[in-house]
Amino acid sequence: MVVTDLHGDWDAYQRYRDTFFQLRALGQADLLILDGDMIHASLPAEQDKSVEIVLDIMRLKQELGDSLIYVLGNHELPHIYSITLQKGDEMFTPRFEFAMNSHRPEIVAFFDSLPFYIRTPGGVSICHAGASTALGETNALERLFNFSHQQVLARTRAQITPEERPSLIRAMRKMHGHTYNDMVRKWFAVTGLDDPRYDDFLVGTLATSDEDFELLWPAVFTRNEKEYGSSSYQVLLTTLLQALSTDFVPQSVLITGHIDVKGGYTVVNRQQLRLASAKHASPREAGLYLLFNVREKFNTAADLVPNLRSVFRS
Repeated sequence: MVVTDLHGDWDAYQRYRDTFFQLRALGQADLLILDGDMIHASLPAEQDKSVEIVLDIMRLKQELGDSLIYVLGNHELPHIYSITLQKGDEMFTPRFEFAMNSHRPEIVAFFDSLPFYIRTPGGVSICHAGASTALGETNALERLFNFSHQQVLARTRAQITPEERPSLIRAMRKMHGHTYNDMVRKWFAVTGLDDPRYDDFLVGTLATSDEDFELLWPAVFTRNEKEYGSSSYQVLLTTLLQALSTDFVPQSVLITGHIDVKGGYTVVNRQQLRLASAKHASPREAGLYLLFNVREKFNTAADLVPNLRSVFRS
């Protein structure tokens, strides 16, 4: 059962979670895949249940083990690196940073563990965003499969000398138009100079220039055919599926979320099913989940469409 992009919507999350357990009891589902962006609601703070959702997913992970897979989305990524995520005038990260409170270490560690890609024996792959130019880099898929956020952060931190740190802090102030102290307090719930996370925003910002991070960024932020155009995107999609087939059964279809669609799904270039389970569906109640046999062969994305279901309609 594949669900994507709930963005802090507790009602939707509860519907999908409970549906999974109902299907599980009937022997119709044994694996729940949450395809990223479970957090960051574009709603008033009291309606944003992002932290509650993540804590419940973590509880379920303890219960279900490998029967629950949470794929990294672009909204989870900034909290690993202590960097901001913004769309227009809306900055998503501060509310979640403050709401994590004492749960922050365990939540960030959980995000750190999330995979980027899933491959199935039937040839259906799953990732959050889609195909991108990321795989044009040397040994790109191998690097993504073996990616370590902590290695990126450790490399970056080691490069910041005590002599350079003050000038880097000043550069951050110039870049954002706020003092560094104000930014880390207001955006990341840092308590002050003696907070061990005080330098995390600086380190995370510099880490975005790391060669491995520059490989990951387009993989989780790609806008697909809206960014590259349909014909160019077909090349990228084919390249990704071929790369995911390496040392595995051939992968023929990609499932993603990430982008708004009318209704609960759309088929992209015959080989990609873009799913919207709540936030990105238009309207929200058109949101869908996918229930499929991972060992069954599907040649095109359209072959998966009959397996789409709703938790909002009877």
